Amino acid sequence: MENCRSVQTPIDSKAPLIKADGSQPPHERTLYQQMIGFLMYLVTCTRPDLAFSVSFLSRFSSHPLKCHYTAVKRVFRYIAGTRFLSLKYHQSLVSVPLELYGFSDADYASCRDTRRSVTRYVFLLDSCTISWFSKKQNSVSASTTESEYMALSITARQALWYLNAFTHLGYSIPVHLRVDNTSSIYFAETLVNNARTKHIDVAYHFTREQLLRNSFTISYVPTGENTADIMTKGLPPVIHYTHMNSIGLTECERVLRHTFCAL
Repeated sequence: MENCRSVQTPIDSKAPLIKADGSQPPHERTLYQQMIGFLMYLVTCTRPDLAFSVSFLSRFSSHPLKCHYTAVKRVFRYIAGTRFLSLKYHQSLVSVPLELYGFSDADYASCRDTRRSVTRYVFLLDSCTISWFSKKQNSVSASTTESEYMALSITARQALWYLNAFTHLGYSIPVHLRVDNTSSIYFAETLVNNARTKHIDVAYHFTREQLLRNSFTISYVPTGENTADIMTKGLPPVIHYTHMNSIGLTECERVLRHTFCAL
């Protein structure tokens, strides 16, 4: 694929993929698994924009079909056109207090095979991403609100981990969580259980406990401005690149390479 034609997004949002039913033999299974392993390394280290695509495509590793193989090749075509992108951490010229922002999101019942939702979060220290997460939820949610509330709980746990880490390092950094679902925020701030929340596992009420302790703040953010949206589903090119800028991916490597060549 050295001379392949690049694409604007890592996954086609209009091409649904489901698991094989066993009627067809697997297509290039070993190679498929090797390609997924390579992509997972990129996701873990430097490319949060690939998190959803790789997490989604890894579900088919045990029995990939030709359509799954084509979808993985599309990710490599996307990388070919964005190979100079990397996370860049800017040095502030003035002394500005650091703040941590966590964006939480969920894609309700997005898995066509299990109807489970997908949890995503992104944490930014000021203007650049420092951690990201993308995983299918452990149980089926009964509503969009429930899936968002479960995702918020996972994000809150990560936020508390950062608070403890900063404290040990001698820093006092405020943490702000951003969610694009007002109902989940309401449930987190309300102490009374009702018919819509009583069936939710107690473990997911962790957010409510931490709010009472003032560990962090929670506020609403429009879906179009929720950075974690890039890790919940395939997006149109314009929205995809908007969120890429939000998480701090820039073409700094190409600039450095041209500078060294000039020297």
